[in-house]
Amino acid sequence: MGIMEFEVCRRGRDARWVVRIGASVYGAYLDKEQALLDAVDAARDALQSGRDAQVWIRERASSARIF
Repeated sequence: MGIMEFEVCRRGRDARWVVRIGASVYGAYLDKEQALLDAVDAARDALQSGRDAQVWIRERASSARIF
């Protein structure tokens, strides 16, 4: 199994913050902070289940791994 990559980014016409896992959307949030908190929680759950996990924030100008 590969690394689970949780990506926090903006998506859609109203540019809501979402958490993506591959092509699937894991959630939609009103702000970036809530999306990040949920992504880190999900990554921690994955780690506890024995999976490798990372959280990335993707914005127009840059990308950064935060967990």
